[in-house]
Amino acid sequence: MSLRSDLKNRLTAGETIVAPGAYDPMSARVVQSLGFDTVYVGGYMSGAHLAVTEPLMTLTEQVDVAERVAKSVPLPVICDAGAGYGDPVHTMHTVRVFERAGICGIHIEDQVFPKRASYHAGLEHVIPIDEFLEKMRYAVEARSDPDFLIIGRTDSFTAVEGDMDDAIQRGNALRDLGVDVVMPRGVRQREDLATYRAGVPDVPLLVIAGTDDITVQEYEELGYKVIIYATTPAIAAVQGIQRAYTSLRDTGHIGIGAAEVAQRRAEVEALISLPEYQAVEAATTEREFQDRARH
Repeated sequence: MSLRSDLKNRLTAGETIVAPGAYDPMSARVVQSLGFDTVYVGGYMSGAHLAVTEPLMTLTEQVDVAERVAKSVPLPVICDAGAGYGDPVHTMHTVRVFERAGICGIHIEDQVFPKRASYHAGLEHVIPIDEFLEKMRYAVEARSDPDFLIIGRTDSFTAVEGDMDDAIQRGNALRDLGVDVVMPRGVRQREDLATYRAGVPDVPLLVIAGTDDITVQEYEELGYKVIIYATTPAIAAVQGIQRAYTSLRDTGHIGIGAAEVAQRRAEVEALISLPEYQAVEAATTEREFQDRARH
């Protein structure tokens, strides 16, 4: 069974899918090592680790990040495909490029394109519902693998032009169009999450977690089946690096003892398969060097 069909079957069976974010092979292998079975690649994360904002990223840049992650772990990868990187023709191309890259599903949103950097500050704009549904119809038709997930994301709840009623209308329209999952971005408070779930029934819902003090179990109880962590790895990485280098600046020492450094280094080396490579060398090239030395 392929990763795509496995993910689709889990979703169809009603399983809750928890997808921690990753922005490179190392962070993806951390996700895998901790026992998670799905990985998420978000636009915010990708843009942050390239030191640009997501709206300035190209399709190629985002696919490059997602493909490196997908090739590094035997897990299904769900990816942020922004606003489809253009009109319906561009959106069709986006679906096909992500499919060829080995990704298992993407979400496409109703924000204007090009995306605005201001949306990160809450100044969001969405395109008219008819335009969005047209774009999503072509996205659904463009996939060659029926198990490739097409997730319809609406930002209408927090957009300048939108509200909860419009977000619900768009969610129901996306469901009726045939998307696999509906993603209402910006719906975060428990009461709003419950309202949206009641307003958009009969389709799996995706929620962005990690920004509010709500647990996986609570999201499940509210009826959300796909739970992604979009900004968490970038925040955690910056926090860890800042802690070590703040100590270095202030004390002349990174603040991590030698024993812990050795332990963490061993963990890093395990994540990048270094012990496996060393074992192969020990059985091949190093053995040849030793044989030569004896003679």
